Amino acid sequence: MPLSDNDLREVQGRVLRMFMDTIATVETIARQADAIYGDRAADVRAAITEYLDDFLRHTEASGEQHPEQLIYETPRQRFQRAGLYGMQLDIKERQVSRVNATLRERLAGGVRRLWQQPFRKWIDVINNFLGSLAPATGMGEALRELKDCLRDELPDEDDEAQA
Repeated sequence: MPLSDNDLREVQGRVLRMFMDTIATVETIARQADAIYGDRAADVRAAITEYLDDFLRHTEASGEQHPEQLIYETPRQRFQRAGLYGMQLDIKERQVSRVNATLRERLAGGVRRLWQQPFRKWIDVINNFLGSLAPATGMGEALRELKDCLRDELPDEDDEAQA
């Protein structure tokens, strides 16, 4: 069933909550950067801070639109074309919520080898979400790039085994 105008505000709110939940996970990664990234932690934290400042905290200085504004200005048809409605949204919302909660729980428990799999799962699910969010709202590409940097800066499993 197509997305109706009556359901648009609910969809926009759900998408915003998914986005902000993902931001909370990125902030957790920043707080745990020393344990995760070792000598590269300062660079990772700086990249996260830069993203948060430019795209969320200080959009007036960066010239970017705040995510809430972008989401609530997005028309119904764009959410529908991106698969951010109906059962597809239900599934994405459940997946995003689960991987964000799982990764934050694992990181709160201390970084050790067992957190790598949840991190990789987080990357995959968030990539899917951001891949839908970007064409719908025009936002998310910078977060997608940051997420890729976070993934690519992870120490190799061989390095972890030696530590």
